[in-house]
Amino acid sequence: MSTQQPSPGSTGLDLERKEHIAAALEVVLSSQGFKRSERHARFLRFVCESTLNGEAPQLNEYLIAHRVFDRGGDYSPGEDSVVRRQAYSLRQKLQEYYAGEGSSDPVRIELPVGRYVPTFKFMDKEPNLTAAPVFPEQTAVPVPASVPVLPLGTKRHWNLALFAVAACAVCVTAGWLAGSRGHIQSKLDPVYERIWGPIITDSTGTVICLSNALTAGVRQINQPFPEDTLTRGISLSEAQAEPIRQRFHLPPGGFFYINPTLAHAKMGEALGSIPLTVMFTKAGVPVRATQSRYLNWQDFKNENLILLGHGEANQWLNPILSKLPFQHGITTAEKPRRIVIAEPLAGERSEYYPDYSKGQSPPAEDYALITFVSSIDGRHGLALLNGVNTEGTMMALEFLTDPVNLQMLEQRLLRVDPKHSGIWHFQAILHSELREGVVAGIELVALRTLP
Repeated sequence: MSTQQPSPGSTGLDLERKEHIAAALEVVLSSQGFKRSERHARFLRFVCESTLNGEAPQLNEYLIAHRVFDRGGDYSPGEDSVVRRQAYSLRQKLQEYYAGEGSSDPVRIELPVGRYVPTFKFMDKEPNLTAAPVFPEQTAVPVPASVPVLPLGTKRHWNLALFAVAACAVCVTAGWLAGSRGHIQSKLDPVYERIWGPIITDSTGTVICLSNALTAGVRQINQPFPEDTLTRGISLSEAQAEPIRQRFHLPPGGFFYINPTLAHAKMGEALGSIPLTVMFTKAGVPVRATQSRYLNWQDFKNENLILLGHGEANQWLNPILSKLPFQHGITTAEKPRRIVIAEPLAGERSEYYPDYSKGQSPPAEDYALITFVSSIDGRHGLALLNGVNTEGTMMALEFLTDPVNLQMLEQRLLRVDPKHSGIWHFQAILHSELREGVVAGIELVALRTLP
């Protein structure tokens, strides 16, 4: 493929190529993936249109933060990594698009790693459509060790029931691929091994343990079930049904039944397990899933384990956390479920739980407790990734599967223990603002290294 170096203010593209690229951009932005992600769409449109207008030399982290993500004059890349994070996820979204819906597009838009200037590859073999512009190398701003805020998140407005099925299917598929292609490994940043330890390096595999929360499904039907119907469930009176009808904006009338169960999956665990299983696939590590009710202490000796959920839904968590600095607090009439620090340091609180006055369904914020330790035999790894609510578990999983986040986390760990080498054992508390249940930013609020 031929290339040419444009002069400052020039795109290196003739009018015909510009028109092809502009048309290709609109096709990408009209795809389902980008329609559901306003932030990615704004980011991609801004860098592409700026490039086509000859403004590529001006594209940098500050400009994108102000023009795309509405950051003010006090924006600091060292304290707010929104541009780097969104650039990383935008590259992934473009790869997903061209691997599927856009596989036959005549023009391919790419955002090279470490740069904010896109490149355009013309797939047509005609000579006048083969040149892609080359712009001056753009280097991402390095991240200092004191970065506390890690924004991330994409909008999700899919039907929850269908998405739960899709999430489980992706997890099973990714786990199968990891097991069947263990000899084909993608290059992961070494920080993954230092944080995840044998969980990500042991070729025998890892088990993801989903929590079994006590839940109940609600059904509204036009005619009542006969008394002897096995699937009837527990009938509700009109007085009991009316608050449910109002809460979920259900139509008037009908008969209500609830069906208690231990088999429902938490959405945060289902959604968060997708990037988790993708990570294992890249590492070539087999992964399988189980439920907390099927786990036993022998598994802690023989398996690398990841325990998800909260202590009230996963009975294995509290016996382990009871011996560590950060624990789950028991829900009482006065206090909701929370994370507790027995001996808080300066600047830390003794308890962390969402302020439900900001919103409850879904909450407007959440916290998550992360714990990495050795398992019973000292050879296997054990990770406890536990949100106060299910959105917090999703936040923890997104945080720990992103290399930028892991590098920032290790920088903070090194500040606590500068002489450390090898695999980390630690506890951390994360906080996130939520927008309609979607993670909008992550802050590391407390950290402890463990022996």
